[in-house]
Amino acid sequence: MQDFKVEIKKADDNTLVLLSGELDAYHSIEFKEKMIDLLKEGGDKILIDMSELGYIDSAGLGALVSLLKRASENSKELRLFALKGNVKKVFELTRLNMVFKIFDTFEEAIS
Repeated sequence: MQDFKVEIKKADDNTLVLLSGELDAYHSIEFKEKMIDLLKEGGDKILIDMSELGYIDSAGLGALVSLLKRASENSKELRLFALKGNVKKVFELTRLNMVFKIFDTFEEAIS
């Protein structure tokens, strides 16, 4: 099992969240708690960098869907970018790529 890490950087109305490792059932609760706190205090746009995320399971997807709903309720925008390999495939297979705003690069996500 790979470690999971969440790194948060704030700038103006944007908050950048860098995920690395595996977002699975073991780590999804910790991730969701950190993100809920961030939604309360963060900027209008929350950009999630998934370039270093090597794995995501249904619990991780559930945490992201829950956060998307909470972001919307708090008039905030959740954007994902730089999905790679199996993580990108999971979003496509579950058709969550149609639900989330997903971008290839940080530059596209922030615009």
